Amino acid sequence: MGLFQKKDPSSGGRTLHLVNKSKSFAYVESYKALRTNLNYVASASGHGTKVIMVVSSMPSEGKSNVTLNLAVTLAQDEKRVLLIDCDLRKGTINRYLRIPRSADGVTDVLTGEVDVRAAIQPYGDLGFDVLPSGQVPPNPSELLGSSKMGQMFKTLRERYDYILCDTPPVNAVTDASALGRYVDGAILVVSHNYVSRESALAAKNQLEANNIPIFGVVLNMYDSKHSGENGKLYSYYNYGYSSDYGYGQTPSQERAERDAKGRENEKE
Repeated sequence: MGLFQKKDPSSGGRTLHLVNKSKSFAYVESYKALRTNLNYVASASGHGTKVIMVVSSMPSEGKSNVTLNLAVTLAQDEKRVLLIDCDLRKGTINRYLRIPRSADGVTDVLTGEVDVRAAIQPYGDLGFDVLPSGQVPPNPSELLGSSKMGQMFKTLRERYDYILCDTPPVNAVTDASALGRYVDGAILVVSHNYVSRESALAAKNQLEANNIPIFGVVLNMYDSKHSGENGKLYSYYNYGYSSDYGYGQTPSQERAERDAKGRENEKE
């Protein structure tokens, strides 16, 4: 299972690019393909609600962007989706969605200060619910790996089809590994031309060492202009297809247009 996104140098790692009609055909179709493959893998696993970690090996690989867009795309498929910011150290979901850092979240639920139902925030315009990270705790790994985390997931599984967990980088801290005992699998985000092969493999090995199934790998920030002939072919392939978003023309449309111009020239 793979996903290709074109690199946006202006993003700075903190700009949210949500799937919508203003985005290119390739961008939108990439997430639809990811959704289709995820639905297939999830249904084959035999579980009910799917709790999935979205992880990366290093910071600034666009992991939170991927998590948010996957949530949007799953919601468009009429799935009940909850996005949980499990990065209790430097969560970015609240910045993307303009949630106050002081808002109740995971930490407050796990410490017993608030009920999980009160901490969840509905985003009707995006079609999914959000559970922010909450206050920064002194012991993030211990909280994420605690039995209370497992109890929270047990409660939430009854309400949602998919629970997406945006987690810290695997190679940076042990938080994702601690959380792994309560999830059904992980999606590994790898940023094109940013992380080394060794770093990506280290993240893969870390997940496997903790018995966390890897549902797939997302190749993020793909830059086709600097990827040789294969990149050029990929760029041309996507440009050649049309969609509801008005991106490009189909090959048959291009041929028809050329033939029409040829007939006009013959008349002249």
